[in-house]
Amino acid sequence: MGYKASPEILQIIIASAIAEVTTVVHRLWAAPPLVRDDVWIGNIRITGSKSDATLWEAQVLRNADGRHATMGEDRESGTTQYTFLWVQFDHAHRAVSLSDKFFRSVCAMPALNSSTITEMEVTASRFLYAAAILGTQLCDYHFFIKAVRRRLSALNRGIVQETSPTNVPPAAVGLGKRLRHIIENNRKRIIKPTEKASATIIADASLHGWRAFFLPDSGDVKIAGGKWERKPFLIMQAEARAARLALSAFSAILPSTMDFWVDNTSLQGAANKGSPKSHAMTWELQRIYEFLESCGIQASFAYMRCAKKPADGISRGRAFTLQDLAER
Repeated sequence: MGYKASPEILQIIIASAIAEVTTVVHRLWAAPPLVRDDVWIGNIRITGSKSDATLWEAQVLRNADGRHATMGEDRESGTTQYTFLWVQFDHAHRAVSLSDKFFRSVCAMPALNSSTITEMEVTASRFLYAAAILGTQLCDYHFFIKAVRRRLSALNRGIVQETSPTNVPPAAVGLGKRLRHIIENNRKRIIKPTEKASATIIADASLHGWRAFFLPDSGDVKIAGGKWERKPFLIMQAEARAARLALSAFSAILPSTMDFWVDNTSLQGAANKGSPKSHAMTWELQRIYEFLESCGIQASFAYMRCAKKPADGISRGRAFTLQDLAER
């Protein structure tokens, strides 16, 4: 009696077994809690402490051998350098870069001004993935991404065909070339160790003004804010400007690692991804990134609902008491 299934189904079964899904595998055969299992189509990555990962790998292979199953010949044990999802990992130097295969595929893509809509979509998607791997901020390439998005929107509405020429503006083509040049350099990205945040900034803005709180572990709360000298047009622009002004106001006391709470999901997503969807916040985000990089600060942006934010209300000109801070 045999068993036949698609590779995807087999991957689900294998992943379920390794990840200790109790309806599939007995707990005695499951991976140790500190071992991490990543599965993608035909690839499995087991990571964790070297001793735990090695012991678990040996058990997986014994179980497979006992059931006359093979795990593939392309297997590396205890390695600190490997390729997974088109990324070259180098744990010895805490660095990542593009894999050779992905790098060649990027270099082989046709020029933007001589490609079709379909080729442009593939090129842009690979550029964005490569930029994420290499840690390239995309604020400077906002108009390139916007031009691609507009052409794909025209395709979805049936205005153009998949084989139609891209016809993007020359300025966007130039930005695409600049981004391609950076990606083709394939400069290794050093991953800094993650540290526990020792302070939090909570910022809020309205079309009337802004306010921010600096909350260090020591409990010595600082407050900054005021009315706009020049009113923003959109609330997302106001929120981004408030974040920039907050960093500037507290620059002398900022730690190397901190959390930044905002109540605008557009700002949160753009700040973490490095790619704003709206030009309204592009300039502000560029200044924020420049400031953080120049000061060597790691900041993680998260979302906080208005009702829980102490800065909310102050930015709108309402009175604020210490009781408000304690309650929130």
